[in-house]
Amino acid sequence: MPNKVLVPVDLSKRAELAINHATRLAKAFDAELVLMSNVNLDEREALKDYAEAEHLTTAEAAEARLLALARQCAPDIASSVIVRFHSSAADGILHAVEDVKADSIVMASHGRSGMSRWMLGSVAEKVVRHANVPVTIVPARDL
Repeated sequence: MPNKVLVPVDLSKRAELAINHATRLAKAFDAELVLMSNVNLDEREALKDYAEAEHLTTAEAAEARLLALARQCAPDIASSVIVRFHSSAADGILHAVEDVKADSIVMASHGRSGMSRWMLGSVAEKVVRHANVPVTIVPARDL
């Protein structure tokens, strides 16, 4: 039974699918949700205008977005947030598991296949291969 569920969030619509699934899991087991983002170049660009308008650093802007997602998607679940800046999203997720002592991961998959998967790799696949805790993948192919 999970006590702490890590939910990697890339600040996209597909992440909400994973949060919704993780919320149901957390409710069932009275577990805490930990929303995390490994801020890469795309996310930095997405956060840039918000950070400037609110006079925040990129980390503070990412944290604020994660907190807003937690309030929106899981208002009645104990939750916290964590922001990382690893060059590899998979490494950021795996380190976050250790840092927060999560015992489960719920994440969305981009659903890439073929050449794009070969060239870009699969974060979900890398996490599944290297995580020391159970990983639930929520497919998000249609978004």
